Amino acid sequence: MLNFIFNIQMNKVHILLLVLALLAMPLSAQRRKRTTHSRTKAKAKVTAIKSKDKAKTADNTPTVSPAQQAIDAYRFEEAMTLLGKEIETLHKKKQNTDAAEALLQEAQAGAAKLHATERIVIIDSLVVPKDQVLKAIVLSHENGRIDTYASTYHTEDKSGATLYENELANKRYLAYPAAGKSSQLRLAVTDKLGERWSSPTPLKGLPNDDVMQNFPFLLSDGVTLYYAAKGPESMGGYDIFVTRANGEDGAFFAPENLGFPYNSTANDYMLAIDELNQLGWFVSDRRQPAGKACIYTFIPNATRELYGDETSEQELSALARITSIRDTWPSAKKADFKAATTRLESLRNGKMDVKGKAREFEFVIDDNRTYCQLADFRSPQAREKMKRWLILYKNTQTDAIMLQRLRDNYAMAKAEQRKQLEQSILWLEATHFPQLEQMKQLAKEIRNSEITHK
Repeated sequence: MLNFIFNIQMNKVHILLLVLALLAMPLSAQRRKRTTHSRTKAKAKVTAIKSKDKAKTADNTPTVSPAQQAIDAYRFEEAMTLLGKEIETLHKKKQNTDAAEALLQEAQAGAAKLHATERIVIIDSLVVPKDQVLKAIVLSHENGRIDTYASTYHTEDKSGATLYENELANKRYLAYPAAGKSSQLRLAVTDKLGERWSSPTPLKGLPNDDVMQNFPFLLSDGVTLYYAAKGPESMGGYDIFVTRANGEDGAFFAPENLGFPYNSTANDYMLAIDELNQLGWFVSDRRQPAGKACIYTFIPNATRELYGDETSEQELSALARITSIRDTWPSAKKADFKAATTRLESLRNGKMDVKGKAREFEFVIDDNRTYCQLADFRSPQAREKMKRWLILYKNTQTDAIMLQRLRDNYAMAKAEQRKQLEQSILWLEATHFPQLEQMKQLAKEIRNSEITHK
């Protein structure tokens, strides 16, 4: 009996334990499910936060539109097509089109400049630190010198201002802080009076809305000025411009953007020309790492030359961007190319050959004689007249280039801009054509003096 009761009690205990175990299992499973759910929910929350952070990073990094990419690659026609469709879509959605229309104007301006790309032969390119650019451009003494403001005036300057000093070392064109705006540079001129330099006088005629003006260089004619500026007429950063003194109280004509390939959407500056050695340089930081710039050495044209219809749009874009300097070499005669590279090497080594240095002209005397140096002349009168002829020659070459650029810009200009361009063209023509006639008359006198000299 006792055993029976004991067995019954044990069975109850087993049953109770079994019930408790059965009751505990769902609770445990629920707890595990809740724990897993909580972990999943927490993980999801972290993932959501990460995704949100990633989206935030993406938002903070501006995406470049296909149209902007096309403009950056100089595919202006493609950009114009894309923007036309984009503006049409925005109109349908009744959304603002200002940004797209501004970009369309940029593409249209780029397309016009692309077809005015100058054909030049770039014989060399050299990448240097930006603070070494001026030292790397080696000019002959006859072309004056370029330097930093800080180096010439022995002062501290963080603006990066530069200057040009003429061959006689009595005139300087320099960049200096604009009145009341220390962060903006403006071009000025100063003259040496005895042993002292005059106070800088701002150049008249240059745009007042430029943010920066710097890197001046004056040709030997004393009137043609190249410089770089950041302003409304720049394609991006610094662009290189050219202007001329108009002969009245030191004022200058409205400057012209040199266009492609000299300028780009990056910083382009410091164009200098050694007329004696027929070499030119311009500087650009396009496709360069921070702190570096590329110095391109080219053969200056006597007159502006453009690419013909045989050049495809793709080839023209590559030439405008200077994707490879080798692309410009077919434009040069082998003899001219070799002579230019030899002159460049001689300048760099400081061993400019006397004969090469003096060979700045070719002047036919008769069927048997062609002179290349002033020392070739036996007649003192002919030699003196040849000096005058050379000055006229440089002036007319510069005028011809400027006239062509003005006419190109006139063809693309708006009505309100044409009036000012027309005045500049007429003024240049009034001086250019009489100088050509003077050259013809002077050439006859030179030949007669040399032929009749005994």
